[in-house]
Amino acid sequence: MTASRETMMRNFALILANGFVAFTLLFMIFPGQVQAQSGPPVKIGVLTDQSGAAADYSGKGSVISARMAVEDFGGSVLGRPIELLAADHLSKLDVGLGIARRWYDDDVHAIFDVGLTSIAIGVQKLAQEKNQTVIFVSSGSTDLTGKYCSPNGIHWTYDTYSQARGAFLAYKDDAKKSWYFLTVDYAYGTNIQRDIAEMVTASGGTVIGTTKHPFETSDFGSDLLTAQASNAAIIGLATTTMHAVTAAKQAQDFGMRDGGQRIATPSITLHDVKALGLQAGQNLIVTEPFYWDQTDATRTFAKRYFEKVHKMPNSNQASIYGAVMHYLKAIQAEGSTDTGKVMARMKTTPINDFMTQDGTIRSDGRVIRDMYLFRVKKPDESKGEWDIMEQVRRIPGKEAFKAPDAAVCALAQ
Repeated sequence: MTASRETMMRNFALILANGFVAFTLLFMIFPGQVQAQSGPPVKIGVLTDQSGAAADYSGKGSVISARMAVEDFGGSVLGRPIELLAADHLSKLDVGLGIARRWYDDDVHAIFDVGLTSIAIGVQKLAQEKNQTVIFVSSGSTDLTGKYCSPNGIHWTYDTYSQARGAFLAYKDDAKKSWYFLTVDYAYGTNIQRDIAEMVTASGGTVIGTTKHPFETSDFGSDLLTAQASNAAIIGLATTTMHAVTAAKQAQDFGMRDGGQRIATPSITLHDVKALGLQAGQNLIVTEPFYWDQTDATRTFAKRYFEKVHKMPNSNQASIYGAVMHYLKAIQAEGSTDTGKVMARMKTTPINDFMTQDGTIRSDGRVIRDMYLFRVKKPDESKGEWDIMEQVRRIPGKEAFKAPDAAVCALAQ
């Protein structure tokens, strides 16, 4: 072999050796990325309303928050890449269930968010049929841990009972007097009116009357005037978040709050207050498990979120981050994506993140966490665009959520 040939072979061997060393170093420094090539992706999906009436309630903001959680987790679990899917169900039952079925058939392990009650109930049944997981974030119905409870479902953020409890506690003695409800003729409205009414009557108060409105209603003038004429101490807007904003604005225009009647808005969140404005919204009470300006930890998350979305997160958009994290940590701890094992691990592991301290998941799937009452600030109290609420009360988790009922849900303990 000639000298030049020997030199060429020696250089080639050196390149191979250096390549092996470089790969070894890559494996040591970035084990998750290298290991991620060793198996099929772990798929999770965010199913929500991204373009309809509830788009600000969760929507694209929830997708971005979930993606932040995946990135912060490292992008892989058990040496497999995490693939995040997102879809807009347009608040249509057939669209939502079609997407969920297709995802589960394509080995999506867990669906997050969902929202609309009718879609949520359908996905709950579908997840059990397919033995996959669903974690409800912006869905409200207590039936998800009641008559429709499932070993495959977790109700993460809030429910109609916790919102009702907040609305009842917000107005102290007035809440024990008399109520008139403006109620959306839909499962959400029925549930939240039922929950508040039970608290009112148990305290010796009365429900004077109810006016129901279709989901498509945008003019509440006649209903509000009927409620005003009832002389009820509190007018309860037992309706969806977007309806409540419209009704609250119209109540302000009619000067109804100047006459001594209180307006209870159990469904509204941060983004609704922003849309309503401080002039119309001042002194309304909001029930949520999170406000961006509560603590250093909430402010840190909110700042990161704001840089991506250019809005502050509401509780749904914040809490999906923790839901995704909790799920991925359970997979990591179990060393498996098996639905039963992961659900069991999630239920035995306390929830601790920037918005939840020592949260727990009950056997019926209900997450127990503290809720808070926030007062909407007056215009002259605000120091900035997003300085719109202040915390006035903490409601401990065991008080905020309805006790489990084994007669309704076989999983309840």
